[in-house]
Amino acid sequence: MRSHFICLAASLLGNAALATRLYAASYAGSVTSLALTKTGKTYELSTLSKTTACGSSPSWLMLDSENSILYCLDEGITTPNGSITTFKTSQNGTLTTIQHLETLTGPVMSAMYSTPQVSQRQFLAVAHYSASSITTYSVDPVQGLLNHSQTFVYEMTAPGPVPSRQDAPHPHGVIVDPTGRFVLVPDLGADLVRIFKVNPLTGHLEQVEPLAVTPGSGPRHGVFWTPKGAKSTSTDVYFYLVHELGNSLSGFRVTYSTDEISFSKVYEGSTYGNSSSPTGSKAAEIAISPENNHLVVSNRLDSTFGKDSDSFAVFSCADASGRFFESVSFLGLRRAYGSSPRHFNINGDMDMVAVALENSQKVAVTGWNKRMGSPGRLLGEKKMDGDIPAVVWDL
Repeated sequence: MRSHFICLAASLLGNAALATRLYAASYAGSVTSLALTKTGKTYELSTLSKTTACGSSPSWLMLDSENSILYCLDEGITTPNGSITTFKTSQNGTLTTIQHLETLTGPVMSAMYSTPQVSQRQFLAVAHYSASSITTYSVDPVQGLLNHSQTFVYEMTAPGPVPSRQDAPHPHGVIVDPTGRFVLVPDLGADLVRIFKVNPLTGHLEQVEPLAVTPGSGPRHGVFWTPKGAKSTSTDVYFYLVHELGNSLSGFRVTYSTDEISFSKVYEGSTYGNSSSPTGSKAAEIAISPENNHLVVSNRLDSTFGKDSDSFAVFSCADASGRFFESVSFLGLRRAYGSSPRHFNINGDMDMVAVALENSQKVAVTGWNKRMGSPGRLLGEKKMDGDIPAVVWDL
């Protein structure tokens, strides 16, 4: 078997109470389990264990906490292929390899979906940036075992408006709609959101007409918004899309018919409000606040708060009770506490945000300001080996 685990701390925590665990991916070729502890008013991030079993360039992490399984994508930057590895998680932070499956190169994001008519199975969709592809897998969620199902490969007849980044299709995100009937894949290279309908009998994806976005905007990631506590998942639905190349946010009202999904744009704005985007900046991740009334987008390489100190953009999208109102408003920028916040994960139960600061090569944990709907003060940080593209809480 491949190399496994380097346990770094048998009694790391001492008398401190363990608040929670996190997992961080590093382009140095490792996935690290971290413990966030609090002693008095002081927080500390400490290494629990580390594995190199995911591959040479882990790029994305996805945790199934119910089944204690961590899914890791290896982008394969220095190898001919990428891979997907599943790990069994444990209370002490050790990750035990379940399966290592070779894939097309460049997997950068994944999402799980299901259909009620296929019992005991789920399905994983993966966006492959450098392979201009999307792959799907049939998953045994309890065992963490995958079988390859489908491959979609895309081409372009000519480069897009930003040739250095739009030389080919570059699928970058995977989002499942609130009804579970559709899977969306933002394609940064083609300026499209590719849309797939889930076949209820097989779980296979079936391509439908894509959503075209502003040329040169480079769509990256997206989220769906539904009213808090809504009984129906198909009414008052909105889709928010962050564009890496355009440093912008788009909002769409979503309409469903029997077998179709359609989008009408209701908002378009910069992730810097009325200010120009700093040269070289790149929008990255997007999330909806736990209170369901704000959108948070990470801005990379803007140095808004000083050298190597980037930002989060905060937008309002609903009222204080989490009900939508017909406008999105830019509220301002908040400190990211490092360079290139490629990914972040909000822990609503603990009012904290974990931030993967890729270029700073560290993980930071901030508070979560419920009233402002934004990341707050720095609570703790941990310097890591290599660039850090992803971090997730073990909730």
